[in-house]
Amino acid sequence: MTSLPAFAIFDLDGTLADSQVGILSSFRSTLNELGLNPSDERLKCLIGPPLEDSFSQLGIDGQHLAAVVERYRGFYAETGVRLCELYGGVAEMLEGLSRRGVRMGVATSKRVDFAHEMLDSLGVRHHFETVSGASIDGRLTLKTDIVGEVLSYFQPTQMREIWMVGDREYDVLAAKFHGLLPIGVLWGYGTRDELMSSGAEVIIRDPSQLLEMEDEIEGGDPVCWAHLLCPTCGVVLGGEHRSEECEAS
Repeated sequence: MTSLPAFAIFDLDGTLADSQVGILSSFRSTLNELGLNPSDERLKCLIGPPLEDSFSQLGIDGQHLAAVVERYRGFYAETGVRLCELYGGVAEMLEGLSRRGVRMGVATSKRVDFAHEMLDSLGVRHHFETVSGASIDGRLTLKTDIVGEVLSYFQPTQMREIWMVGDREYDVLAAKFHGLLPIGVLWGYGTRDELMSSGAEVIIRDPSQLLEMEDEIEGGDPVCWAHLLCPTCGVVLGGEHRSEECEAS
């Protein structure tokens, strides 16, 4: 069993909390005013990135981005921020890490005041020493910079021993940028392919597995180093299973 890290950084939307209802509602209200009506599936793919990136992908040009993002945040502040819930097992996982002395922070592309409000309403804010998010003045928006702000608070010396836990490629890429261990979760809004292609080194299916991280991979163990997963079906390679022979291909 590998020792738990001194520090762990968590994404918020899609990692700690299922905030899809509030985010999609706010997207929909904003886009309705613009005469746009993308599908829910299209919008779900935009949960996680900075809002400027999401609206750019929907065709909003640069000169209107700031106003559109501000309108979205108005809708989100009214109702969206409260339409969320913790994923099953997250509260227990956070409690377990806290009891074992892991110091934790949040790094989210959500505006930082919304992040504080959400964590308070979910009853888990006390687990996190620091919460970093997009700044109200627009100065801080990139995930790499937001993660960097958390690191500046913790001032660690061994970056590789820090977990960055998230459900999207932005979390993985930010972890790699800072030399952290990128851990991808499969219960959020990203996909296995997205996490693996962006460089996640550990893939987990359940929050409790963060308390059970192992160095040695056993057959069928869902907590594993990503390079030992079959890229086709996701099971652990070895024994009779070979990726080139996978029946799912």
